[in-house]
Amino acid sequence: MNVIQTSGTTASDGTLTLTLPLGKPMTRFEIAVVAQPDLASVTPTAPVDPWAAIDAFRDRLAASGRDFGDSVQDIREDRDR
Repeated sequence: MNVIQTSGTTASDGTLTLTLPLGKPMTRFEIAVVAQPDLASVTPTAPVDPWAAIDAFRDRLAASGRDFGDSVQDIREDRDR
């Protein structure tokens, strides 16, 4: 078994094409591929704020003149009916 270590860059569609010169024409090979991003070339991303979408939705409602009501107050009003 030969271990060949190489690197490559994916195309714009996310595919990576490998060409491995093995020197044995018309021979069947079993191939194992381990793909791992080169950590030195990966740009770190900022953590995703899980509340950002909810805050944006509340901001859009407020801008349209609507707002989320106080749910505690709504429950009290329902209870008092």
